[in-house]
Amino acid sequence: MLKGIIFDMDGTLGDTQQLCIEAYRGSVRELTGRTPSAEEVVSYFGLSDRGVLGGLLGINPDAPELPIDTFVRIYCERHDELAPTPFPGATELLWKLKEKGLKLALLTGKEHYTAEPTVRKYGMEGVFDLQLYGDPYYNAKADNLKRAMDAWQLSPQEIIYVGDAPSDISLCQSVGVPIINAAWCSHAKADESACLALFPEYRLSSFEELEPLISKLTS
Repeated sequence: MLKGIIFDMDGTLGDTQQLCIEAYRGSVRELTGRTPSAEEVVSYFGLSDRGVLGGLLGINPDAPELPIDTFVRIYCERHDELAPTPFPGATELLWKLKEKGLKLALLTGKEHYTAEPTVRKYGMEGVFDLQLYGDPYYNAKADNLKRAMDAWQLSPQEIIYVGDAPSDISLCQSVGVPIINAAWCSHAKADESACLALFPEYRLSSFEELEPLISKLTS
């Protein structure tokens, strides 16, 4: 029986990918005068905030001179414009699931720099039992899935991950955790072939389908 649900953030709880892209592009432009393409920015996705920014600027992510504050400022300044609200019903569903006694975690490639502002803006502060963030050097989601299982003392069959990216599917498969492939974001169509080729356990095209599926899996 399903006892714990782990949620990605970007493209899963909110349509925030464009916000992330434009915050990175704006940061690099402000700092260097060069505006990277969206494709260049996306090529670093899977790394955390410092990893992406460091890659774009050619600076070690752990270097004290990495201008992470500039990136965070631009991300927060453009949040209301580019990603003002979560997907309809997302915040309400999370609180409902928590009230039912399910364990909830946020597992994102972001770091606290940008994850926490979005959690607060979307009214999700306090709903997650765990908040697990990315790493600047590699995609840490598989390791973080293991950390969630260890913290909750649950088996892979007792949890499920909800995420949008093809990499989410393959990383879940590497640790035996089933996935609900979130295909309700603006970039879902572009990722459709890659996601389907990996055979996720579930693929939902609208957020409204999520609650009935979770109810079925927990009954």
